[in-house]
Amino acid sequence: MLVKKLLVLSVLSVGALWVGGKLAADDKAAKDDKAVKKEDKKEDKKAGNASPLEEMDADTAKEYGGMIAGLFSKQLKAADAQVKIDADVDKSVGLVNMSTREGIIAIPVKNFKEDRENKAVETDSGLGICYLFMSQTYNPLVDGKPVDVKKLRTVKFSDGEGNERAATCLLCSVKHVEGDDWQLYVYGADKQPLIKSPFGEAGEAPEADLGLAIQDPTPEKGQLVFNLFGKYSASITVGLKHKDK
Repeated sequence: MLVKKLLVLSVLSVGALWVGGKLAADDKAAKDDKAVKKEDKKEDKKAGNASPLEEMDADTAKEYGGMIAGLFSKQLKAADAQVKIDADVDKSVGLVNMSTREGIIAIPVKNFKEDRENKAVETDSGLGICYLFMSQTYNPLVDGKPVDVKKLRTVKFSDGEGNERAATCLLCSVKHVEGDDWQLYVYGADKQPLIKSPFGEAGEAPEADLGLAIQDPTPEKGQLVFNLFGKYSASITVGLKHKDK
């Protein structure tokens, strides 16, 4: 009788261990699955917020930048230009969305260099540093809203496939306000700048005299960062949502 009871207890103990082990294993598997799904969501979110723009080929930036600059220079009256820009097309840089063939191009002035002693930085409009041309998808935002098109200058042109395109044309300058306060001024059609953005130290910036990058992108907008001489940076908010999306 005693042997029988011990046998029953042994069977129950083994059963309990098996059930307990299975529950523990199931619980671990569930936690692992939950962790995997959480990581997948993070990756999906990261992918969803990835910038639609990548670095533009130098020859492409030069080709389209030169074409738009030529059209813009014919359209822009010298008296209406807030700052003087003598563009160096060979130094054009840009970002492009390969899916839509839209992008942003900056063309620095000739002999672009760091020049804190230039008297123009102390003037009201600052020292002209570059043209900024952008597909209208990427028009600047102010206070989270698109800038009124009446405050922007545009040129129209045909791309390599004969499609009519329009580019927003902006003039950019560096202004010394006071002390260590240096700002990027971005001009549209009005006498006063559309945007004023402070310069700070650049983090992990390219060594180029002028570089562009998109930071903190969302499906709606992002920060267009201007990197100067691998040392300084300023940013403006631009739209990223294509009109057909």
